[in-house]
Amino acid sequence: MSGLVRPTDALPLESIHLSILPKTTHNIIWSPDNELAIGCDDCVIIYVPDFTLGAPVINGQEGLRQYNEAALRFPVAPLKSHELNSHLFENAGQDFTSFSFFTGSGNGLLTGHGSTLNHTVALQWSPGGLGRMSRSVLAVLTSAGIITVYCQGAPDAVASSSAHNAGSIRPWVAAWHVGAGMLVPAAEGHESPEKKEYIIAFAWAKDTGSKVTLLAYLNTDHEIVLLRVHATHDIKARSGHPGIWSVLEVARFVADGPHSMPSDPTDPHYTYASSSFALSWSPWLRRGSSLTCILSYVSHNYIGFRQITIDDTGEGLHLCDVRVNRADASGVCLYLSTDAFVVWEDKIWTVPGSNICRGVIASPTRVQAFELPFDHTSPVLRHTTDECGTTYPSQEDLPHIENPITGLFPTLAFIGLIIHQPSSSQNTSTPSYTLVRLSATHDNSAWHQTNLILPPESEGSFNSPGWATDISQIIEHQLPRALAHRQGNITTNGRDEADFDSEEDEDEDDFDSDLDSEFGDEDNARVSFFGIRGVDTEDQIHLHRVRVWGLTASPAGGTSAVFISQHSNLDFERDTFAGLKCRVLFGTHVGSQVTGESEVTNGAIPKSLSTEAKAWEWMYGGGPHVPGFSMPAQTSGDNRTALRDQFEIIARTQKCIFCELPLLPRDDGSSSCCDNGHVFENCANTGVPVVAPNISRTCGVCGMKCLNSEELLNIAPQLKDIIEQDISPELCGGCGGKFVG
Repeated sequence: MSGLVRPTDALPLESIHLSILPKTTHNIIWSPDNELAIGCDDCVIIYVPDFTLGAPVINGQEGLRQYNEAALRFPVAPLKSHELNSHLFENAGQDFTSFSFFTGSGNGLLTGHGSTLNHTVALQWSPGGLGRMSRSVLAVLTSAGIITVYCQGAPDAVASSSAHNAGSIRPWVAAWHVGAGMLVPAAEGHESPEKKEYIIAFAWAKDTGSKVTLLAYLNTDHEIVLLRVHATHDIKARSGHPGIWSVLEVARFVADGPHSMPSDPTDPHYTYASSSFALSWSPWLRRGSSLTCILSYVSHNYIGFRQITIDDTGEGLHLCDVRVNRADASGVCLYLSTDAFVVWEDKIWTVPGSNICRGVIASPTRVQAFELPFDHTSPVLRHTTDECGTTYPSQEDLPHIENPITGLFPTLAFIGLIIHQPSSSQNTSTPSYTLVRLSATHDNSAWHQTNLILPPESEGSFNSPGWATDISQIIEHQLPRALAHRQGNITTNGRDEADFDSEEDEDEDDFDSDLDSEFGDEDNARVSFFGIRGVDTEDQIHLHRVRVWGLTASPAGGTSAVFISQHSNLDFERDTFAGLKCRVLFGTHVGSQVTGESEVTNGAIPKSLSTEAKAWEWMYGGGPHVPGFSMPAQTSGDNRTALRDQFEIIARTQKCIFCELPLLPRDDGSSSCCDNGHVFENCANTGVPVVAPNISRTCGVCGMKCLNSEELLNIAPQLKDIIEQDISPELCGGCGGKFVG
């Protein structure tokens, strides 16, 4: 294979068309393995990437497709049974405690009395390692104040060994939930109040480098609760089993900030101070045997930063101690509107005498960068918003007060600086970021903003990602007023429903065809249109506006996606549960260089990309080749060759199950064949032919098969130590991808 695939040679990303009803912003997010989740009104849609390397599109025939044709769609609105958490108490060795029925939660006027509304509010993927085959799980917060964690259930034997990618979109199961009377056990020595708390925001901690993580949530009593989460999965579990979960409440503290919380809606100074995205975690910093990070939270016109430390007790992180500082390490007073949020840069900077983490606050009318040292505290004393000048929005906030930011991600970590790492004296004063706002119209140029500086080799290139260009074309499309009026009538009568799924220039062609068919001649149409002699082409109006509901970046950062809905400027619209015409648009970033691993700074936990993330970037984001997927993996002297040498004699003794003739390896090395032409795939780990069903697992990336550990022990019991130590039961031996089961 040749060198790196550049963005100009990368495969194009096709948009996804949906008929759904968005109810919240920030409703699109990528998992560490590039599974794309989209939050709808009462359900969640998950797209599983398809890594099949087929032929390119020729003469309109289908070629490569970035996602499986069928998407997983499951409802989140129905209230779950309180009995779902019983296994958590059983695993913790505690008596099961719960409220027997749902009567509402929190102190809200509606939710406190059991509102039936239960749409999706927020969703977020966990770090890898909690789900089956070291995948991520999806946590979904609904308007009932409940967080439910969904994961893949255990497959049956046939699904786990079937064809490539089969079983990837099996129905997901609810593993456990918390909030609204759904209780979880408390860690030893920690007391947890038994109450029906209403959860308004949550966030997973960043990857700790193990299969243990923390989940933080915020309730209406301004308490932040930390849950320590760990899961194990039995390969022999019954079909649909969610796994063995250890979920313990390890800390709870009040996070109300220095300002008095507004409580009287009739007060002239009252402002709503809640955010569904109020919590965010910094990267972890390793200090000896402990890990430290900073948790940011949104309060009334205040962003607080609280240090969290995990102390390894020597018995594994699943039995670690979690410590929370008694006061905020620092804080920022800022006028905050509804759904303000914080985004951390996925990097820890080392300066003389300190480690610094940076990020961006979205108020969400404007952005403000910050940096915070791990080794210095500057707590904010209690005061009023009049003293710090945050009671009212500033002049800088006013232009965008009705058009909030709905998506933001820092881009410094993956645009140009992974290869050209600046020194401490040369680092930029603020993180580079890209943001989108909720409303994109022709007279609103600020709907998409970025402070990204292109690397020198990309000067002169077009800086905007593909989705930004697509949205600009939609909102800038215009027609003369008389023609636009007829275009609106056609759309209203249902004769132009497919126009949203086509390019804007096709809209004009279709409209011209309608005129030709009615008048017979285009020139006559321009002379006489509905009795009007001539058409004033200078009096033009814009046809569409766009709502941008969310923005997300792929794990390696080479691609990004936005979730939009398109609306007409000419006619009234009705938002019904039949759904709006929505699209997911994709884009790549000019000059991005994806190396597969982030640079390791002193004490920081390096970000390790999964094979799925690397394969996605190679296919669509201009990343490097992936051994075992886009280029051969076997090289002389590597661990894979040594492992195959151990099983070489066993592989030669295998016989065809149909004719009992010896099996010999073919030239490609991935299969074996007997003299009668019976072909069998070889195990990607050992090279031993797979001669029977239900004894192997299929990789979701390269599609190769790997024999189960139990089968390898049957055919080579003398190699038990090698099988248990060197062969992973979850990862492919060819490319390192995860098995579909």
